[in-house]
Amino acid sequence: MFRRNLIPLLLDNAMSLSQIARAVGESPKDVTQALTHLSKSLKHTEYDFLVEPAECRRCGFEFGPDKLNRPSKCPNCKGTWIAEPFFIVKTRPTEDISGS
Repeated sequence: MFRRNLIPLLLDNAMSLSQIARAVGESPKDVTQALTHLSKSLKHTEYDFLVEPAECRRCGFEFGPDKLNRPSKCPNCKGTWIAEPFFIVKTRPTEDISGS
């Protein structure tokens, strides 16, 4: 499965759904399912899964970070000029455990 390849691909490198699908040679639907699973499984690792939400380029409406696909229409202005969400994996900052 290509899911394990997503971490090095997205580590400090923001990519859209269509860019990821092209890079791994999978359909966007499969990538969406893999990203959903990855976001849940990374909670227990040293990585954070971050989503830069989709945004309407016409009025600036920002969709929620839970929306992984590009919406077809803006609920605010009904425009269809929507920017895709971007995904990135970041390493969590380590906390200094030493007492000094």
